[in-house]
Amino acid sequence: MAVIFGTILVLAGFACGIFGVLSVAWANPTAPLPLFTSPPSRPRASVLLNVGAVALVIWGANLMTPDIGAWAFVLLIAAVLVPFIVIRTWHNRRVAARA
Repeated sequence: MAVIFGTILVLAGFACGIFGVLSVAWANPTAPLPLFTSPPSRPRASVLLNVGAVALVIWGANLMTPDIGAWAFVLLIAAVLVPFIVIRTWHNRRVAARA
């Protein structure tokens, strides 16, 4: 049962991460988004969604750890970083194509 609930939490965190990065991309339609520094404009909702994403993914990974072992932390890293990197790369390519 813990694996099912943990999976639900990880997926909810993944969705929060996606919407958090999308809100940053929507707030900066013409500016490229840097990977390691702050974007020109960052909505408060994106910060809350990112904090919620990390919290949900950590909670879900901790629930799944007894059953799937260290793979839970690989899942944690992927669920947090994949939306962050993929959506920023997509946005930056789209901005570069418009220029």
